[in-house]
Amino acid sequence: MSENTFPEMQHLLGLPLTKTTRLGHVQFFHFGKAHVMNATGLILDVGAWTLEVACHWQLEEAGAVAIRFEEVEIPRDTQTLANPDFDPQVPGSNLRDRKLQELVRAQKEQLRVWQITASPEGELTIALEGNRMLRVSPSQGVLENSACFWRLFSNTGSKESLQFGANGVDRA
Repeated sequence: MSENTFPEMQHLLGLPLTKTTRLGHVQFFHFGKAHVMNATGLILDVGAWTLEVACHWQLEEAGAVAIRFEEVEIPRDTQTLANPDFDPQVPGSNLRDRKLQELVRAQKEQLRVWQITASPEGELTIALEGNRMLRVSPSQGVLENSACFWRLFSNTGSKESLQFGANGVDRA
């Protein structure tokens, strides 16, 4: 259970999945709402808590895989002819981005976190309302040159964070 392995995960309970963003292949899942100012003074809409994932993950609906980590390499519209200029690094250009946008925007009610389980090996299962499950699985593969497999951090000023990588858990 995550209460014992990663008690920090309990901050997510009851919070809605409000946004997803991506930098390269690293996926960010935002829970709750917060606003932060970047170095140029721009105010950004982010989650109160953010889960940064640099390893294999998938989102399931009713027990079936609905969104896969690997879909970042598939063009957004798989029904069109192959585009030689397709660049999966461009935000919004791939199937994974499209499916995550649709998931967050199409909900009449927010997808709240109702249960979290974790293993000492860093495997996470986050149960969301609507019979959805986010599974984070470092054992299935991690991105090259990743300092951590996943990281949970607060955007509300508490500076609280937890990360899991090759050397195990690191808390800040």
